[in-house]
Amino acid sequence: MINGTRYRWPVLWAAFFSYLIDSYDLIVLAIAMPVLLKVLHMSLPEGGLLGSATMAGAIAGSVLFGLIAENRGKRFSLVLALIWLGIGMGAVYLVNSWMHWMILRFFTGLALGGLWGPCAALIAEHWSPQYRGRAASFVFSSFAIGASLASWVGRMVLSVQWQLLFLTGVVSIPIAFLVFRLTPPDAQRLPALDQAVSPSLKVGIGAIFTRDNMPKTIMGTLISVVNLAGYWGAAFWIPTFLTTERGLSLTTMAGFSFVMYIGMFLGFQFFGILSDWMGRRKSMISAFLTAAVAVAVYVVVHQPMFLFWWGIAVGFGLCGVGGVLGAYYAELFPDHLRAYAGGFCWNMGRIGAVLAPYTIGYVGRTHGLQTGLAMTSGVYVMGAVILFFMPETFRRRNADHVSP
Repeated sequence: MINGTRYRWPVLWAAFFSYLIDSYDLIVLAIAMPVLLKVLHMSLPEGGLLGSATMAGAIAGSVLFGLIAENRGKRFSLVLALIWLGIGMGAVYLVNSWMHWMILRFFTGLALGGLWGPCAALIAEHWSPQYRGRAASFVFSSFAIGASLASWVGRMVLSVQWQLLFLTGVVSIPIAFLVFRLTPPDAQRLPALDQAVSPSLKVGIGAIFTRDNMPKTIMGTLISVVNLAGYWGAAFWIPTFLTTERGLSLTTMAGFSFVMYIGMFLGFQFFGILSDWMGRRKSMISAFLTAAVAVAVYVVVHQPMFLFWWGIAVGFGLCGVGGVLGAYYAELFPDHLRAYAGGFCWNMGRIGAVLAPYTIGYVGRTHGLQTGLAMTSGVYVMGAVILFFMPETFRRRNADHVSP
């Protein structure tokens, strides 16, 4: 029995530090938004469009870098995306108008869209199926660490020079060189553990939309939309809900995100291990239902401090599916499409991240945020139902008989 290739541990850490940059970039934009609104004389809708430009870039980047990964190599694609991202973060001193920022955020978003797919594909290629779920979940748990790091840096530099908050993202360039050293080039790596790769196969933009792959692409994207809509709907509005409808002070709420990030990190690990034990689909259904129940508690319980610490349970469930999807997409699609298909499905899910905060805010304006959070809980239940109609890609009794 094998655990993976001899490169599995270097690849794990290379992917971990690569994806950490994704959450860092997304959170620093949110942290800097109050300053950007003043400096650029933007309205709230214009500020929101900066986030939308980032998401649009990420969707386009998933296609661009996904095709690069499949045709030029996953290491090459990941290194290129990290360098591209560093340039985008460092260019903060060169832009001074709203339109320039829109262009810059789309440019930066392209690189963000190129991180998830190659990271997931590399884990799938270098970790055997019976450990793939926990390895992928560990890699993507770096989201919680990157977000916490962004919050900490924001407290340190925002009042000194806000541009430094973005400039620190240039660390993605040295991380690119680290990835280059730790990750073997595709031409020299060992073959994938579960399927043979044809090095001459060229992947086109329509490869994930063929008759065989189209249903998987649609369903895989739908799960990502539900997952990210639920996360951003809950994570965006729960702090406001606790202060406006449950009476928590702003001082107390300053630590809520950290509490939730602790739960997120633990949830990533738990559901990743669970997926290696009982299967990807059952693990993701469990995570969706856990998140649904955790968010529903905010609707029915009124004790403020209990709800503050309940943030650990909310975080535990919110990101459980996100880590397992790294293994699930890699097994759902042919190995020559892993980076492209996985990255596309994941990043198309960012549509949910854009729509959910607005929708819940709109509902909350007329019916209260309590109703909006109840809708979020329902979204997670819907995700669990959808998963019942999707195939299982891993069964431990089969993986346990993988031979060297």
